[in-house]
Amino acid sequence: MKKTSLHQTKKVLLTAALGATAACGASAYEVPLTFFGTNAPSLDFHGFASQGLLSSSTYDYLGYTKSASARFTEAGVNVSMNPFPHTHITAQGFMFDVGDVGEYDVVLDYGLVDYNFNDAIGIRLGRIIRPEGIYNSIQSVDLARSMILLPQGMYDARYRDYSGSIDGGSIYGDLSLKKAGDLSYELYGGMVNLSQNGGVARLLQGEMDIPHLLTFQQVNGFPEVGLQLWWNTPVNGLRLGLAGYEAFGFSYDFYQSPHIGGMGNTIGYTDAAVIHPSLEYLWKNWTFQAEYRLSYYDSHDEAKGLSYGRTYSDTDTWYAGVAYRFNKWFQVGTYYTEDYANIDNRDGTGTATPSDAYQKDAALTFRFDPKPWWVIKVEGHCLHGTALLDDNSDNPHRSEKPWYMLALKTTVSF
Repeated sequence: MKKTSLHQTKKVLLTAALGATAACGASAYEVPLTFFGTNAPSLDFHGFASQGLLSSSTYDYLGYTKSASARFTEAGVNVSMNPFPHTHITAQGFMFDVGDVGEYDVVLDYGLVDYNFNDAIGIRLGRIIRPEGIYNSIQSVDLARSMILLPQGMYDARYRDYSGSIDGGSIYGDLSLKKAGDLSYELYGGMVNLSQNGGVARLLQGEMDIPHLLTFQQVNGFPEVGLQLWWNTPVNGLRLGLAGYEAFGFSYDFYQSPHIGGMGNTIGYTDAAVIHPSLEYLWKNWTFQAEYRLSYYDSHDEAKGLSYGRTYSDTDTWYAGVAYRFNKWFQVGTYYTEDYANIDNRDGTGTATPSDAYQKDAALTFRFDPKPWWVIKVEGHCLHGTALLDDNSDNPHRSEKPWYMLALKTTVSF
C-alpha cells in the first residue's frame, strides 16, 4: 500500500471513530471481568478524537498550511483498573498527525502501575507522562483548556515524543504546609525513546538532508531526570510551580560526505537543562496563567574517535494568558507569547535571517461546548518572526513582516 493511501485509510478509520464517539455521548465504559466464577476489578474505558484545520498566510507552519491543512488530528483510548487497595493500573494508546509528524501511527502514550502509600508518597513505574508546567501532562486533553494551539515555544505540537512520556518511574506526593497551603512534588527519571517520524527527527531531516553532502540517519534514546513542584498557596485558586529537568546525551546519527571535508559516519550529541516556573490563578469564571522556560544546550559531534564542533546555546520562551467562561457552553481565551532562539541575540542582529531569532504570537480563541462531551474551537493568531517554522525548505524566503494563522478544531470524548 502506498504511503498516501495508508494515510487516507487511517484517516477514514479515525473519522469513523469520531462519529462513533459522538454517537456514544459522554458515557465512559465499564467492563466487569469474571475469572473462574469470581469478579475481578472492572476495566474503565475512556477515549477521545479530535480533527482540526490549520490555514496560514505567508509561511507553511505545522504542515502545508498555506493551502489549508487538515493533517491536524489526535485520537486516544485509555483503560484503567484498581486491582488492589492503593493500586492503579492505566494505559493509553494514542495517534496523532501534525503536518508530516506523527503520521497516524499508534503508539503507547503511557502505561504504568501507580501505588500510593499515603498522601505524602507514591510511586509510578512504566511509561509515565512527564510532568512539566501547567499543560505538559495534559497536552492530549483538549477539553481541559480553551486554546487550540498551546504556546508553541513551550508546548510544541510536533515534539510529543520528546516532551510527552518517559520510560522509567517517579516518586510523587503532597505535603501539608498547614496555614501556608500544601506542596505537591514529582521526581522522575528514565529513558526518552524518540520516534523516527517525530518532530525532532523531522527537524533534523529538514536541516541535514542535502543530497550527496549530508544525510540524516536516525535519532537515539537518552536518559533524563526531572522534578515538578507545585505550591498550592493559602489564596484560594492560586498555585505556583517550578519544574526542571536534565537530558543526558541526546544523540543522532548522520553521514557527512568526505568530498566536502566531512567525517563520514558521525554522531551528534546534546546535553540539555531546563528551568520552567509557572503561575496559575482561578477566580470565579476567570483563568489567569503565565509561564517561562529557559533552556541550556551543550552540543558536539563525534566521528572516528574524535570530538569536535562544541557549541553552547541558550533559548527561552514565555507567555501570559487569560480566559473567561461566560456560561457552560461558551468561553473566550487569549494569550501572548514570545520565543527566542538565542537569548544573547534576541533580534537576530548580524544574522542572514534576523526573523529566525524570534517568534511572537498573539492568539484569540472562542470555545463552544454544545455537549459536555463535544467541543468546537475557533482560533486566530497574529505572528511576527519565524524562529519556530523549522520547515526551512518549505519556507525559503522569510521576513520580519507580520503573518497570520487560523485554526479550527472539534473534539469528542467518552
